[in-house]
Amino acid sequence: MNEWKYDEQSMTYKKIKKARRILRNCIVYFVSSIVLAVIYYVIFALTIDTKQERQFKQEYAYLESAYDSLGMNFVKAKSVLEHLKQKDTMIYRSVFKTDPTESGLTFETRNFSMASIMENYNIVNMTSATINRLVDRVRNNRAKMETALSKINSDKTKFRNIPAIQPVENKNLKYNSVSVGMKIHPFYRIPKMHTGLDYTVPINTKVIATADGIVENIVEDAAKGIAIYINHGNGYTTVYAHLSKSLVGKGASVQRGKLIALSGDSGLSIFPHLHYEVWQNGKLINPINCFFAELNPTQLKTMIYASSNIGQSLD
Repeated sequence: MNEWKYDEQSMTYKKIKKARRILRNCIVYFVSSIVLAVIYYVIFALTIDTKQERQFKQEYAYLESAYDSLGMNFVKAKSVLEHLKQKDTMIYRSVFKTDPTESGLTFETRNFSMASIMENYNIVNMTSATINRLVDRVRNNRAKMETALSKINSDKTKFRNIPAIQPVENKNLKYNSVSVGMKIHPFYRIPKMHTGLDYTVPINTKVIATADGIVENIVEDAAKGIAIYINHGNGYTTVYAHLSKSLVGKGASVQRGKLIALSGDSGLSIFPHLHYEVWQNGKLINPINCFFAELNPTQLKTMIYASSNIGQSLD
């Protein structure tokens, strides 16, 4: 049966050819099929994973869990290592009178820098191995630290005889200092070994004993001016020079923190200051390495940096 369509221009009815109707139906069917196919594909993609997608998701879940675990372990290890580093600093300065060695993490740092060119599983394995090495190092260092600290704590009397504080009130590092080492002499204007730590304190600043001991001698000469020598036992001797006045006598027993003198400008001094020396068994020690009982590692680092960058001594 033919279909008719009204033509407005001619105002007559015209027959619709069957071929055009078939083409129109095909186009509608084709477009509908494409739309349905897209809808089915989207539903399938959102609800059903392929084998490769499932594998990727499993790998991602594993990596995410592994990184979270390694991250927590790394933070814990870093915190413990920092704590051990502070103890290490204290022990090295008190026992060996020197700065502690570095922790030696160069190998681990180099490995982490290669992570960008490694496969995911290799990164996890490398990181896990690094954490395990750090944990082992923490255990070993902890055992060493505890042994050393137990030796120190086992003899409190001996510890009291170790110079462990500054000879003046300077916890906030308000006074500049000049360290041990080759310095330009203020009078001779040539490089000369500076055997102590110079504090730029005003005249009549209180000077205290840095450890328990006996006043071995009080002298006054052209070089050090008025100077006090204290024997602390165990081979330790401290010297306090360029004083304005001594407040103790020869043979007096002193305790750590006891007022022993007032600072000054006596002797060969270009500026009012206190010159402080520490000796052990006849060998000179940098006094900065003996302030572990008063200053924290950050303060010590600041003081070492500031004092070492002054090229001229005050005496």
